[in-house]
Amino acid sequence: MFIQGKRYLRRELHATYGGQQQGGISTPRDHPLIFLFTGDVGEQYGYQDGWDSEGMFFYTGEGQQGDMQFVRGNRAIRDHVDEGKDLHLFHDVERGIVRYEGQMVYSGHEYRNAPDADGQEREVIVVKLLPIERMREENQDKEGKELTRQSLEELRALAKGEGSPSPVSSKSTIHVVHRSQAIKTYVRKRAGGTCEACNDEAPFETSSGEPYIEVHHIRRLSDGGPDLPEWVIGLCPNCHARAHYSVDKSQFNASFREIVMQKEKLEEGRDRHLPPSRDLRNSNPGVNFNRSCVNYAIKIDKQNDQLG
Repeated sequence: MFIQGKRYLRRELHATYGGQQQGGISTPRDHPLIFLFTGDVGEQYGYQDGWDSEGMFFYTGEGQQGDMQFVRGNRAIRDHVDEGKDLHLFHDVERGIVRYEGQMVYSGHEYRNAPDADGQEREVIVVKLLPIERMREENQDKEGKELTRQSLEELRALAKGEGSPSPVSSKSTIHVVHRSQAIKTYVRKRAGGTCEACNDEAPFETSSGEPYIEVHHIRRLSDGGPDLPEWVIGLCPNCHARAHYSVDKSQFNASFREIVMQKEKLEEGRDRHLPPSRDLRNSNPGVNFNRSCVNYAIKIDKQNDQLG
């Protein structure tokens, strides 16, 4: 989409994708993107962005007066993985011209004290951004191999937040990628190599030998949907595209809730060693899907799928 190191006119970015044309955080309404703009001008407001020696980029949130809060743009950065939005970092090089630094992933945040626009000391949010290449390598190598070895019951416990809880500090909250990855791995294993909506087999196997199933949140967190297995479904690329772009996407998404609830009741019964009344692993009540009548253009982006 963007070329690292290339310079762009900021107004052309907004003309193409939309989003706020002023400020450091721009959230286009009609595209799954978040633009972050950094530069030297923010220092007068306590913004001191930059890279550390380990390749992590520290980006100061928005808000020129008073303590910063996780609202608007700051919240969009923190929740971008769960909401399916990509973070793209640009650096101001001269008036109206920005240089593309790369796609980033939120990996945590910390609070610092810095003066606001009026010179008053306040608490600012500094988010930690990791280049997506590093996040993918670290997450896949460590998390993926570890999680795929676990049983469905163990994955379900991790996905529901019942395993190995992490301590939470009142001044520093670390985004736990492990649980998010556990939810994705659990849902793919629950799907058993078939789409949970249309029951078709996965279209191909990944390089690791796993069936290619995409993970979809039935309701985005920003719309009140909890980040729990009961609200996540495993789909083939065609159904995933239909859930986002078809004329009947609202009805199609609504049908997922019944499918997932029945599967989760089955898994809960297995956890309690109760015999289920019937096998619901490949059932899809409430879905009237005729593949021959649907021909959606699919753009498979493995990178986005791995990140939610």
